[in-house]
Amino acid sequence: MSKVLITGAAGTLGQALIPVIAGAGYHLELVDIQPIESEYEFHQIDILDADALSPVMEGVDFVIHAAGLHGIHLSTRSPREFYSINLTGTFNVWEASAQAGIKGFVFCSSVSVYGESRRPPREDAVVALSENMPLLPSDIYGLTKFLGEEMSRYYVRRYGVPAVALRLGMFTPEPFFRHGIRLLYGGVDPRDVAQAVLKSIQAMEAGKIRWEVLNIASEVPFTKEDGPQLRKNPLPVLDKYYKDAVNLLKERGVERLYPIHEFIPISKAEEKLGFRPEYNFSWWLQELEQHPDYRTPKNPPWP
Repeated sequence: MSKVLITGAAGTLGQALIPVIAGAGYHLELVDIQPIESEYEFHQIDILDADALSPVMEGVDFVIHAAGLHGIHLSTRSPREFYSINLTGTFNVWEASAQAGIKGFVFCSSVSVYGESRRPPREDAVVALSENMPLLPSDIYGLTKFLGEEMSRYYVRRYGVPAVALRLGMFTPEPFFRHGIRLLYGGVDPRDVAQAVLKSIQAMEAGKIRWEVLNIASEVPFTKEDGPQLRKNPLPVLDKYYKDAVNLLKERGVERLYPIHEFIPISKAEEKLGFRPEYNFSWWLQELEQHPDYRTPKNPPWP
């Protein structure tokens, strides 16, 4: 079976990836700057150390590049650190991968690449973040992800290595209520991200993908026609698509939600990968219903 190397293996996404990729029968090789205990081969490596990366790529077939700083680090890390880790680090991983002759690369990007394109054109409108929208990053995190995508595109052209850039919604850990409501605001469960990554590897392995950029977020049924109500009060829209959702939320202390300005279509990922999120808002409502003691500590729960 093919060998898959995961960078950022100690992080939230890395930990979600390990059981899914291993469970599909792949041999794993893990890389992170932080030490972890694992039954799989692990290398404590800083991705800024190019010389240390090259030897561990020997025999690797696919790379999942999940290491890097995220949006939550914007208040604690400098732009220079973002540039160094997210761009120089990505270059080092890509260069070592290309020189090793890998068969495919998954770059974990972000919906932050859309930046200014996420602003609704009117007060009663919402934005559907499709993959063909202009990319106008509004912070250093989004900029590094945008440039990471361009770097990946270059390596596809230069070396012929198939690659997939996954523009991920928010997946950092949150308490139960914040996590569930966040699924309506562009969030995604890390377990669903792991499935999208697995399907990306399988598609490249089958020769079905050379280069793709795909949104990966939780599935929501919203349309642009829902815009005026989503911007004013999302609860009636939830009532339209999710039976008894509003009554259930009110029983648990949710009296209102903040306006929703955008949603993230995932139809392209469904078409190219067969991706359908399992841990979506419908799943969360079922979990909520099965736990009568779950109540929101904050109204609205998100953000």
